Amino acid sequence: MVLVSLKDLPAVNLDNLAPNAATLIYDKDGNLVTEVGLENRVPVDIEEVPPLVKKAFLAAEDNRFYQHHGVDLRAIARAAWHNVTSGTTQGGSTITQQLVKTCFLTPEQTFKRKIQEAYLAIQLERRYTKDEIFEMYLNWVYFGEGAYGIQAAAHTYFGKDVRELDLAEAAMLAGVLRGPSLYSPYRRPEAAVQRRNTVLDSMVRYGYISPDEAAEAKRQPIELKASSIDDRQYPYPYFIDYVTEQLVARYGEAKVFREGLKVYTTLDPKIQGYAEAALADKSNFPATTRDKNGILQPQGAAVVLDPHTGYIKAIVGGREHTQARQLNRATHSHRQPGSAFKPIFVYAPAVDRLGMGPASVIDDIPLKFPNWTPTNYDGRYRGLVTMRTAITWSINIAAIQVLQKVTLPAAVNFARQLGISTLHPDKEGLAAALGGLYEGVTPLEMAGAYGAFANGGVYVEPTAIIRVEERNGTVLEEFVPRKKRVMKPTTAWLITDMLRSVVR
Repeated sequence: MVLVSLKDLPAVNLDNLAPNAATLIYDKDGNLVTEVGLENRVPVDIEEVPPLVKKAFLAAEDNRFYQHHGVDLRAIARAAWHNVTSGTTQGGSTITQQLVKTCFLTPEQTFKRKIQEAYLAIQLERRYTKDEIFEMYLNWVYFGEGAYGIQAAAHTYFGKDVRELDLAEAAMLAGVLRGPSLYSPYRRPEAAVQRRNTVLDSMVRYGYISPDEAAEAKRQPIELKASSIDDRQYPYPYFIDYVTEQLVARYGEAKVFREGLKVYTTLDPKIQGYAEAALADKSNFPATTRDKNGILQPQGAAVVLDPHTGYIKAIVGGREHTQARQLNRATHSHRQPGSAFKPIFVYAPAVDRLGMGPASVIDDIPLKFPNWTPTNYDGRYRGLVTMRTAITWSINIAAIQVLQKVTLPAAVNFARQLGISTLHPDKEGLAAALGGLYEGVTPLEMAGAYGAFANGGVYVEPTAIIRVEERNGTVLEEFVPRKKRVMKPTTAWLITDMLRSVVR
């Protein structure tokens, strides 16, 4: 097994890493939209990095870096014990292993890959000094917000040279590495502060700083570089961000940002432009204000897709797109769907599984449960109503009555077939009939689910990518739409017809 794992390994040579080539992203017609991967990277010599900054990274990532030979068996054992006893995952990779993973290997998480990573790390340690490895690591790792390397990160977040970073700033940058999106000081400041404080505690534990120094640094507020809040310099940023994220998840950062892929997407620039204009038009929203973080409120998002192919034509994740606030509400924000969830969770399974239909009669009468007394939005009760009337007027009581017949487990299973991935069977209640969910859903998943109604009961998994090619034109992967029938054609037609009654 070990011999097989070591076949065809790349040579570990930090001296001639290939220059990076940007990935090219095309629209549905094959027109070039933009490039991604042109890096914000400013190399810095290890001598220019202050000792306190080095110690912050050692404390956060690999305290025994200067003692081990590429693989730290003690750290692996500690991580394994932590994973078994706490139920949470803790890594045991050294700085050398992380550098190997970043520069020479793909991101797959397999036993074979771990063996390769360890072997190459040992080879790297034999060829280069600790300081050379540490310098390359600090210059190559990704800090989020487009910043590669410690110098670019210092400029991006704090507007400083790395030599000017103070203890709190050094700890925050060291903490960001564990998850640039999870611990982004711009997008998740509370999580970033917690992570910074964890790094400071580690520095105390390893004797790098005193408890008083850590306490003082913890009291320091985040003072980010204001000029980092500039609009992205590429078109259709939410769509491009989503495609880039999908590519990185599939192929890893190294391939996406350095190997010059050609990515043909489903983007329709005309539709995308209309969607962006609609979200940017203040007249489409109530009175607009900005919250304490400077974000426009109320917010919005949009997804446009072809229900027959699953091709995403447009994505707009918010009313503004800025480098500091690049949350994509269309694909990442789980929000309560409200009455828009009724056809997916209540009425479609009732028609498909129970044989109910537009003329089925439902009793709209007061209901009371031990911990909940639901009401209709207008406070009225209409008595016996048809399903068509219940949908037309979005009658809450009727939806709850029907869900009780369908049953929660059946409704959860049905919605999952429609691509709703965030349901929790043990935590959802009857309020789910009204779109009151434990976690919520994304606009992208809602669009995909509704697409099944428009596609005769066939769900097509949404995709933004058609084809990916290597730099030389070799096809790396073709994305064939994943389709499955999730309801009878008659169910899809009846639900669609009843939904038409809402807008007539």
